[in-house]
Amino acid sequence: MDRHFLEFWGNFLINTAKGQQQVDDLTQWMQQGFKGFEELATLFRKAYGLQKPPESTPDYQQTWHKATSEFKESLNSYLSLLGVIPLSEHLALLEKYEALKNENAEQLNTIQRLRDLLGKGDSGQTAVVENFKELVSRQNEQFQKLMDSFGSYVKEASSGDKKPAKK
Repeated sequence: MDRHFLEFWGNFLINTAKGQQQVDDLTQWMQQGFKGFEELATLFRKAYGLQKPPESTPDYQQTWHKATSEFKESLNSYLSLLGVIPLSEHLALLEKYEALKNENAEQLNTIQRLRDLLGKGDSGQTAVVENFKELVSRQNEQFQKLMDSFGSYVKEASSGDKKPAKK
């Protein structure tokens, strides 16, 4: 292999590791409320003009708070340009996604239950209609038998009147 390539690649990986360590340090420094990591704190105070007033004065505390707020806002804007979103926003969206996913599953379950009920309800209605038709048919047959019996009785009764009465 080419010696120059190996040297370049080795230096590139070392610089990448240092860069990753700096990103990790910056993240930890911010999570600790901009405390610790004196090298970063010094760089921050210098960039925001906070090295002149004494740290114990109330004016310094207000200025420090304002500077850290502006820093966070600027960092979020910068990361937004790169397509990176804050972890809190990601977690909020993830939570919303999970809630919507659960709601969707419940709705699909409800829809399926309603479809099942409609399917069963239709066959149940059909059975009721068939049973009702059968009942009407039986009642017609029974009524017809009753009328036939009544007609036979009326015929016998009227033919019985014409016959001489037996004594």
